[in-house]
Formats: sequence, C-alpha cells, structure tokens
Amino acid sequence: MITDREIISRFKIKPKDKVLDIGGSMRQREEIRVDTLVDIISPEEAPYGPSKLQATHFVRLDVVKQKLPFKDKEFDFCLCSHTLEDLTYPFLVIEEMERVAKRGLIVTPSMGADMVFSHINFTDWLTGARRVPGLGHHKWFFYKRRGKLRIIPKNYAILFTHRFQVVDWRGEDEALNYWEEGIDYEAGDDLNIHKLIDEYKAYIRNNNSKITFGRALFFIDSPIIYIKELAKSLLNRGEGFKYRKEL
Repeated sequence: MITDREIISRFKIKPKDKVLDIGGSMRQREEIRVDTLVDIISPEEAPYGPSKLQATHFVRLDVVKQKLPFKDKEFDFCLCSHTLEDLTYPFLVIEEMERVAKRGLIVTPSMGADMVFSHINFTDWLTGARRVPGLGHHKWFFYKRRGKLRIIPKNYAILFTHRFQVVDWRGEDEALNYWEEGIDYEAGDDLNIHKLIDEYKAYIRNNNSKITFGRALFFIDSPIIYIKELAKSLLNRGEGFKYRKEL
C-alpha cells in the first residue's frame, strides 16, 4: 500500500496545500495534513480501530447521493483511497472531486489483485467458510485502458465460473490514478453481460504473465490453513470475533 510519505513526494503535496480526503475515516492520514475529511462515518465510529479525528474539519456525507458542499476548485489536492470500489454508485463523487479540487489521486485495488480468490477463513464473516474473488464487498473494477481510467462492474457470477478462477496475481496490488483539472474516465456496465465477459477476458489476456489460474471452487486449501482457521475458531480469534467484541 502506498504510504503518505510516498504520496507527498511523488505528487508534490506542499505543507500549505489545502487537502480534501474522501472516505478516509477507516484509515486516517498520519503524515498528510488533511484540511477536510468527508465520510459517512467519523473516525471515532470506525468499526476497525476507531481513532480521534486528525483532519481540521469533518463533514458527514453520503457521497453516493449527496454533492460535496464546497466551492469550485476550493482544494489544492483531493485524496480518495480505497473508497470508490465500495460504493454502489461512484460516479457522482468522481464528478464532484474534479469540481472542488485542482488535482488529486484515486487509489483502488488493481483489477488483477481484486480477482484473486481468498483462502478459506472460518472467522471472517464477510465471506464465511468459502473462497471469494478479492474482497466480497467490492462492487467495481478499475484499470487503465488507452490512457483512460476504466470503471466496470465487478460481477461475481462471472468470476465464479471456471474461466476466471484466479489464484495468484504477480502485478501491482494497487491502481494509482493521478489527475489534474479533470478525471479522464469511462464507465462500463453489465447490461450486455457478453461484452462484460469479453472485457474480463481481454484484461486477463493482456496480463496473462502475471496471473495463475486454479480450481478455486473445488480446490482444497492447504492443510496448514485449515489447522490455523480451526484453531482461531476454537479460541475465538480472528477478524470476525474482533469485530463482534468492538460492537
């Protein structure tokens, strides 16, 4: 995962820059001086590791439905990291980010990394005792096509078929999309499922050297994984138990 220090250095964020963070309550920025944090939950309400607000201002907003309450180009830099893939509709906030900020960075999982089937995990109640492609709550894939940010639905029915059972990815874990003035993107849809399947195939074909296929639906995981997961379940350990305690 790209660090704050790398973002500051690579994208030349200055101490005086007015920075907007979209969706950063779950992982607040330690080294980037954030002026305004926008999220549907506050950092104090974050289910995994609640923390004190570090930004100067906090605005509670549902970015799927509501526009950002800021003036045009009010911010010097906008940071949106590991948020868009979770949204049912990410396009309103994309348009709003380019309206209120002069430039910015969108960070998402790479499409290849988000296709890899998870290991068995008995204590992760987001997935249950089954293997799923990437993180099961993600709704969109992001990748570059002909210089544009391409955003397409993450269709689990397609990914569970034998043709798309990816078990290893040797490319980048994250997709970094830097923009100035405007976000050059295009959206795909799954109204024509055959076109979406063809797009998945094209991505795999173009990245074939980085991908390993397996039998994720019927594949028996490593015995060591099963022993570890059974032990965690017996000892009430693991992410699911941790989350329940925090509630």
